[in-house]
Amino acid sequence: MNEHETSRSASEAAGPPIAEGAADGGTAARTAGVDEGRSAVLIAIRSSQDGEAAPPVTHRGEFFAKGKSRYIRYEEMDELHGAVRTLIRWSGDEIRLTRRGGVESEQTFAAGSKRQGSYASGHLAFRMTVETEALSAEGEAGGLLPLTLAWTYRLRIEDQLSGRFQLRLHIQEDTHS
Repeated sequence: MNEHETSRSASEAAGPPIAEGAADGGTAARTAGVDEGRSAVLIAIRSSQDGEAAPPVTHRGEFFAKGKSRYIRYEEMDELHGAVRTLIRWSGDEIRLTRRGGVESEQTFAAGSKRQGSYASGHLAFRMTVETEALSAEGEAGGLLPLTLAWTYRLRIEDQLSGRFQLRLHIQEDTHS
């Protein structure tokens, strides 16, 4: 697996299929309160590495809030590793991306900071460092739907620069679920 695949996999699907995530609710995320419920969502992911755009990917998943954090969860099928569950936690100034299944990965992004992360599959494992240059969020008040999260970072593996990545996730209510 090359690094481009690893980084793309950590933030988008390894392939074009649309994966079904467990979801319930519908408009509950639009109500006020700390725990707004769960909404079925579409997650459109655009990414690039060193200025070269990867094909856009869309997943079905769920969106929910707990306290001051917003969560996006979906499942994808990776041709090499099988099913992989992805959970993204956005807490205003930080994004934490966790993947479980055929790939085990954790990355944390916070503008202007370096954070340690990890990647493991049946084929390889390594520690990594992400140096987040920018992180932004656009959406409804309180981080409700629709929501767009975007971040730019440099990825280092074993102290070697692997590349500069840009990611953009647009999360909107799935009205066809």
